[in-house]
Amino acid sequence: MKTTLILLLYDALIGGDGVSRKEFCAQMAVSERTFYRYMREVSDFVYRYKHGYILDFDSGLGRYLLKKVPSDDDHCHTPVSENN
Repeated sequence: MKTTLILLLYDALIGGDGVSRKEFCAQMAVSERTFYRYMREVSDFVYRYKHGYILDFDSGLGRYLLKKVPSDDDHCHTPVSENN
């Protein structure tokens, strides 16, 4: 189940739809804490293997999005916080 949920999160992000914490938790019947743990896994994967991308939270949309970093030299990465 854990692997499936993490892959669903990643699939939504690479598909461009982004992920809403509230919607994901309700649809998949997981706690917010579990959501943040799974998003941390996705965030770490993006940081290690998808150079040039970051996982970002768009507060206007209320969604986590996968965004392309403007420059290859900029490897700034902020892990997902459990306080978001």
